[in-house]
Parts: sequence; C-alpha cells; structure tokens
Amino acid sequence: MKKLSCIFSLLAFLMLAACTEDIDTSARYVFRERTIAGYLEDHPQFSEYVRLMKEQPVSDISETTVYQLMTAYGYYTCFAPTNEAIQLYLDSLVIKGIIPVADWSAFPNQRTLDSIRTVLVLNSILDGTKQEKKFFTADFPKTNEEFSINTMADRKISVTYYQTDLDSMCIDGICPVSKRNRDIEAINGFVHEVGYVINPSNETLGSTLHKYTHDYEAGFSVMAKLVEACGLIDTLTKVKDERYDLLYRTGAFPKFHWNLLNTDVEAPEHRKYGFTLFAETDEFWEQELGKDRRDITKEDIIAWVEDKGYYPDAVNDDNYRDENNLLNLFVTYHLLPERVPVDKLAIHYNEKGYNYKNRNAVPTIPVWTHFVTFGKRRLLRVWESAESGGPYLNRFPKLNNGRREDYHERECSEENQGVEIRTDENSGIVKLINAIIYPIHEPIAYTDHVRNELAKVRLRYDAYELQPEAWNNDMRNMSYFWRFKFSSDPDKQYFTNLIVNTKETNFMLLNGRDQNWPNYQADEVLAEGLYDITITLPPVPKFGIYEIRMGVSTFSGTRGICQVYWGSRKDQLVAQGIPVNMQLGGQDPMLGWELDTEDDDYNAEVDKKMRNNGFMKGPEYIVANAGGRETNRLSATSTRRIIVREPMSPDVTYYLRFKTVQDYLEKQLFVDYLEWCPKEIYDNPEHPEDIW
Repeated sequence: MKKLSCIFSLLAFLMLAACTEDIDTSARYVFRERTIAGYLEDHPQFSEYVRLMKEQPVSDISETTVYQLMTAYGYYTCFAPTNEAIQLYLDSLVIKGIIPVADWSAFPNQRTLDSIRTVLVLNSILDGTKQEKKFFTADFPKTNEEFSINTMADRKISVTYYQTDLDSMCIDGICPVSKRNRDIEAINGFVHEVGYVINPSNETLGSTLHKYTHDYEAGFSVMAKLVEACGLIDTLTKVKDERYDLLYRTGAFPKFHWNLLNTDVEAPEHRKYGFTLFAETDEFWEQELGKDRRDITKEDIIAWVEDKGYYPDAVNDDNYRDENNLLNLFVTYHLLPERVPVDKLAIHYNEKGYNYKNRNAVPTIPVWTHFVTFGKRRLLRVWESAESGGPYLNRFPKLNNGRREDYHERECSEENQGVEIRTDENSGIVKLINAIIYPIHEPIAYTDHVRNELAKVRLRYDAYELQPEAWNNDMRNMSYFWRFKFSSDPDKQYFTNLIVNTKETNFMLLNGRDQNWPNYQADEVLAEGLYDITITLPPVPKFGIYEIRMGVSTFSGTRGICQVYWGSRKDQLVAQGIPVNMQLGGQDPMLGWELDTEDDDYNAEVDKKMRNNGFMKGPEYIVANAGGRETNRLSATSTRRIIVREPMSPDVTYYLRFKTVQDYLEKQLFVDYLEWCPKEIYDNPEHPEDIW
C-alpha cells in the first residue's frame, strides 16, 4: 500500500507540475464551425481517446457511440485526456494488479476491458443537452463544489483550485486541466485537455469505512470502528433503488402532460441513496485521549462521551445497535441520510442582499439548514453567514433582527460558535459514490445546550428539505428550471417522508430557478387533482407549544382550498381549523394586509390583526428577484398561514396531511416552506417575533 501511495503521489506531483506552465493564450483555439469530434480527430495527442470513443456506446441499450454523439448538436463539456494521460491511467491499473502490463491488449477478459473503457469515456463528458449547459472554465464551480450536471456515467465530479496558482485547477483533485488547451469552443460545446483520466471513486461509505478500520493513514479509523460497532456498514453501502430503476426502464412511469403549462413532466430517472458523515479525525482523538489511534478502542470513546455528560439518559450497555444506546446516540448524530455536497451545505439563493447570479457573490445574511440525523431523530444545524466565514455545525449567534436592522450576526459567544466545516482545497473532504465525509476537528453532540438554543429560534424548512430523496437525486435547489412528477401508485412511491394517499393525486416538485418566483430557495411542492398527501415532519428540539405555518404564494391564480390535518397517528390525524384557502392573498380584505409604513408601531398592529385572522406577512428574509429589494414582506401575494398550534414532544413523530376540499382537478396544493415557531417567540410581549 505504501508503494502504491508513493507512486500515486509522484503521479499527482508530476501532473500538478504540468499545471504550472506559463499560459499561452495564442493556443486557445475556437472551432465554432467544427464539432468536438472534429477537433479531437484533428489533434493527434487525442488519438487514443478518439479510438475509445468510437468503441464506446452511449448506453447499454443504444448502438450509438460516444464519438457519434460528439458529432451531433448538443451542449457538451468534454474533458479530453491525452495519449500520455491514458497511458498514466493504464500504468495505475498495473499497480493495482488489474492488468499485468500497461496495454489495452493485456486485459484478462472483454468484460473488464469494456468496464474500464466505459469509466474512462463516459466520465470525461458532461452531457448538458437536457439542461442546455456547457462549461467554460470561468463557469466552473468553486473549490470542492460539484458540477451541476453529471457525467455521462451519471457521476458527480468537482474542481479543486490551488491557492499558489489560481489558474491551476484539477478535476476530482488529481486530474489537471491544461492551461494551454482549455476553453476550446466547438459547435456543440467546449473541450478541455486534461492530464489524467477522470475516474470517480466507486467506493461506498460503507465499504470505505470498513477499509478505514484498519487504514490508519486515512485519518478516520476511530470513527470507522464506531460506525461498524453500531452495525451501520451495510446500510451505508446502498447506492440506488434497483427496483425503481427497473420500473423506470420498463416504462412504469409514463410522462404526465401538465395541462396548465401544456408541457410534459417526467419522473426522476433514478432513486438514489445518499449519506453525509461529519467525522472527528484520528488526530482529534489522539489529542483528546492521549493515545495512538491504533490503540483507541470503542470503550475509550464510550467513557469519554459519558464523562462529557452528552447523553445522560442513554442506555450504556453493549447493544450498540439500539438507537437509545450511548455509543449509538453519539455516532448517529454525525450521520445524515442525505449526500450533501459542499455547495449545498448552506444553500444561497434568494436571501436578502444576495445575488446568486453573481458568481463572486459572498454570503450576506445567515443561511441555514436543519437536518434530521440517523438513528434517534434529532436536529443538526448547518449555518453560514458573512460573519461566520464559512459553514458551521450548530452555530447560534445573536442577530440584528429589528425591523430596521440588517439581520447580520451581531455577536456570537464562544459556547455558541459551533464547529467549523472546512471546504478548502486542503480540507481532506472524501467524496464517494453515495456519500461525502467532512473532517471536523471539534466534537458534535445533541447536548441540552444545543436543544435549548434550537428551541429559542424559529425553524424554517424549505418544502424539499424534508425529503432525503430530493437531496440525493439532484432536485434540491437545482441550477436550472425543472419539474418532476411522482407516481401516486402505492407500490411505486418515491419518498420516505411523504405519502401520496390517492391515485387521483398529481404530485410534483418544481424548481423555479431563474423564474423570479418569490419562493424560498426556488423550490416548491405542488399537487393537483383530487389530491391527498401526508408529510412526515422533523422533530422539535424540546417539549413545548409550537406554531406551524406554511408559506403560500398567490402568484398563480390556480391555488386551491385544502383541509389540513395534524397528529402523531398517521391513520388518525385531526383536522386543524377550517380549510386553508390558498387563493387568498394580501389584496383580500379578510387578511388585513397593509403595506408597511414609516410607523413601526402601526406596522406591529397590522401584524397582530393578521395573526388574529390566522395569517402573517411573508418574511423580510426572502426576495423574489436576484439581488432585488422587494421582499416577501412587501409582497401582497406572499403570505404565511398559521395551520397548527399544539404542544409537541421531541420523542414523537408528527405528520401533516393536506387534502383537497374541491372537485376542480386543476386547483393546486402549493407549499413553499414550513415554519415551526415556539410559543416563547410568537407570544413574547417583551420581545415580539421578528419580521425576518
């Protein structure tokens, strides 16, 4: 292993050295009258790549080759490996023992050869035809962020920049993009010459952690042993729902024709699983325990967790698979059932003061996500703001949240600083086919302090945020306008936390990227027909009385009327008040909506009148147009409905059901976001709830 590591280190050094050559802009050709295939044919350094492209079919059900595809119109980003790059890759296969000599004739069988060729060719091209996107280097994502479009092998790849030379960039950390031959424009896309073959890891989180239990150089051996002790390895090896894939390929999800927009809406092609692990490093544990990582045992960690007093009510026995076990509670709080890439740890889109269309935009007011963890359901906050300087876990600052203030962080005490998530080029992030591992250098736990702080704030969730499948299948805050339709057949349900109760429900998720919709983070849940859906809600942090609100936009005239039900027994939910009329906007006198004036006392009285009617203005936090000034609070079409006000317990799972009370098939259920607000905030005479 050490020999292999040294050889790869040498290869990486040589490739990075190749990246530091002087820029020769005269070689940046533009072939606007030539296809990608034509350009590659005309340049002998790509002859091996061209040969492989001609042999590689686009898919296992198509006879069209990738080369033929590159002769056709489309939006492609091609990372073309040179002959030398391909030879380096063959050399690595020799080191791994896959082939005896570095030659294409040395493969032991055709199946292995085909597999290697498929990896090499299909991962070298981003197919942006469906989204009409091709990537010039100026449009590449930031360090460690992933391209919004997958490779033709349906894999995610990312870019790393090196601070010593910002023009030096590598795909997936080891594949250098040539400075001389990049941004070569053809009729159907861009070509970027690369110095190594793009080969994303096929390892799962489960297989990787199993390997890490005896790999002390990787830096996560302690956490790997803890995860394995809790019996989670098999679960963490899941990549995708094979049954769903088979149903999709056999036509079980026909296109839905949406009459409203006279367009077809498709089902997602896959149902993938995903995971995120925030892992204290071996270095942290060595410093904390004063022992070599090789000698640290799970008993050492259990004693440390108990000594910290993190989970005083936990069962401390050797049944580590029990979700109430001390070790299980500690470990599972580090795990999420979503694969969360760097750019979606804290999603920036239309928070006030931020312009997502500006590539160099920096965070302004805080952005957060409250994830529900593995095991016993608990909340893990990810937070980023201008003042934090990057994403943090469980950060709880005080904010400038007055009516005339800017909502930036005012101060943050040491105990509320949170744990930093580093995402720079030296952060050591591990990207896997179904997961991402983020190294952390301080411990995280669901302590009384964390729960108390969460219980002091209003928790706002984007409607997509509640569904792990939306994260794992590229639906969360997409970089382009898209719609997905989901089956209402009870045997073909897509979501873990959402059930479509009737076959007469047309259930969709919409992303309104670039549409100037007033939606929080662009996303929305939409249902038509005789709809009836049930959503599993995230847990509350502490016992208390909470108010649940739903964000509604009357931006469209097709909103409907639904009855809302709530409770802890999915089959016996209780109706909450009168039906919710989603057609009512601020223009209707019933709401009591008025535009804010210069008199804040009067504005507060308007807010009280609206609350008495079961309504609230939209948040000052959200703007409709990128970088714009018209917030949802200033918009009569963006309001909140108070739908539940009940005592809730952190140890109970609650559900919301939305059922139409109309017979009009075209009337919609619309849910933009949901809010949980504790009584001490919404009913606080000394410090009234803020407008944000």
